Amino acid sequence: MRFPVQLISAIALISVLSLVSGIPLLQATAAPMRHPTALLATSYPKALSWRVRKDLARRVGIPTHELRVIEAERKTWGDGCFELAKPDEFCTQQLVEGWRVVVAKGDRTWVYHTDLQGRSLRLADLKPRERLPQNVVFRSRLSGGFAGQTYDTVLLNDGTMQQAIAMGGDSLLTQSASSSASLRAWKVSPQKVQEFRELLKREQFQNFNRKTYSPPQGAADFFIMTLTSPEGTVEYADIEEGKLPRSLQTIIQAWNTLK
Repeated sequence: MRFPVQLISAIALISVLSLVSGIPLLQATAAPMRHPTALLATSYPKALSWRVRKDLARRVGIPTHELRVIEAERKTWGDGCFELAKPDEFCTQQLVEGWRVVVAKGDRTWVYHTDLQGRSLRLADLKPRERLPQNVVFRSRLSGGFAGQTYDTVLLNDGTMQQAIAMGGDSLLTQSASSSASLRAWKVSPQKVQEFRELLKREQFQNFNRKTYSPPQGAADFFIMTLTSPEGTVEYADIEEGKLPRSLQTIIQAWNTLK
């Protein structure tokens, strides 16, 4: 059986390239793809996962084997308290290499700040952070006032925006259509969605994660606004909006233009 000249030339060329690169031809074509979970498992010390899960299990009463690390990011902390100082705590002012680790159980997540090996660690907040569904870019929740109603507004990846009264305190993201009231939906352009994503990144929304801006003492009629993205959650009283950090005000103004 005679092979075409073009086929023989192609095989010869591939063989030469294989020899030059040092990668055997069969190995190059059969190499399995790495799963993202495997990459995460090899990118940080295995003992770190065990230590944060063991610490959290002790705090919240969830078995260690039911907890899993879903994020592990190398960080350089600005002080010896891993940027999680307690009230009136003195922290050494030195840079510390470590990790930001996110542990999950179902829809709940907890964030840890640790040193490189996880021998010293701090839980950012015992209250679990809500994890947004993957198709959600941003959500605002307005609650309080004399009426006591809660209003949810969400922006989805495809530009769909939905707004409704959350019944019984349930999130618009979890309640059924039958349990929501005054549901309103509209569309914004893909360009607007991308611009808002870029603004969140540029104004570093994640830096406000878990921060609360409370109303002044003695204040009576006010609303609490909770803003949530996949990177974090911030809460503030609406009567304090003018006193918020400039970056956060910029994000709020951009969000309001979408609504």
